[in-house]
Amino acid sequence: MDITTVNDRHLYQGRVVVQDPADPSRPLELPAQVIRFGPAGWLTVVSALTEDAEIEVYPTGRVLAITDLREAATAGSPPDGGA
Repeated sequence: MDITTVNDRHLYQGRVVVQDPADPSRPLELPAQVIRFGPAGWLTVVSALTEDAEIEVYPTGRVLAITDLREAATAGSPPDGGA
């Protein structure tokens, strides 16, 4: 399954910081992730757009920060959006 199966095809790339599921008092940094805002109330995250990549879904209430956000390049599109 790929990340776009879970939601629509608008993807971003960035650094995500969430509460560690094993220890909510500790932040967990996820650098260089592909991000999808959704399904509603959730953030879908994957480290790469490969068929065997593990997809993780975090409730938005546990997302502490999203930085360096930009549109992700998808198959057939240049990383700069064609500009």
